[in-house]
Amino acid sequence: MKKILFVMMLFSFALGFSQEDEQYTQILEKQIETLQLTGEKKDAFIEISDKYFEKVKATQESEGSRMSKFKELKAIQDSKNEEMKALLSEDEFKAFKELQKENRSALKDRYKQKNKS
Repeated sequence: MKKILFVMMLFSFALGFSQEDEQYTQILEKQIETLQLTGEKKDAFIEISDKYFEKVKATQESEGSRMSKFKELKAIQDSKNEEMKALLSEDEFKAFKELQKENRSALKDRYKQKNKS
């Protein structure tokens, strides 16, 4: 599992950052819609997501080995999940984790398609 996550993180480095920003926005909108977030909870969700998206971008752009970046990205994801767990109800958090799995799967599929070309 760690190898798959590592490979997916590495492939996300290859995406252009403007494309990455657009994909982030689409993913965020889908998550908000799926979780049916409104009001303060929606605002807090966006704030947490934005904070960690910036950390991911900074890590991707930083110097260092792929393994050190992978470890940092994993720590960022774990921290984000802890904040989301505190914000969301149990059912919302389960749905959030499922959305994360779908996003990883989609990233993996995009990479496979890119390599076939």
